[in-house]
Amino acid sequence: MDRIRSAVLTFVTNFFVGYLLGRLLGDRDTGVRAGAVLGGVGAAASWRLSGRFESDFVEPTSEPIQIEIDE
Repeated sequence: MDRIRSAVLTFVTNFFVGYLLGRLLGDRDTGVRAGAVLGGVGAAASWRLSGRFESDFVEPTSEPIQIEIDE
C-alpha cells in the first residue's frame, strides 16, 4: 500500500473511532474535534512510518545443495 492510501485509510479509521468516543463523552462538536485530532495524529504517524515495516528482503541466489546417498 502506498503512503497516501495508507495515511487516508488511517485517518478515516481514527476519525470514526475519535468521533464515536467524542459522541459518547459529549455532543456532536466534541466528536468531530476528537475525530479530527485522532485522525490527524494517526495519518501523520502512518505517513512518517510507512515503508519502515515493509520487507524488501530478497533471498540470495545460490546453487542448490546436492546430497549423494550410498545404499
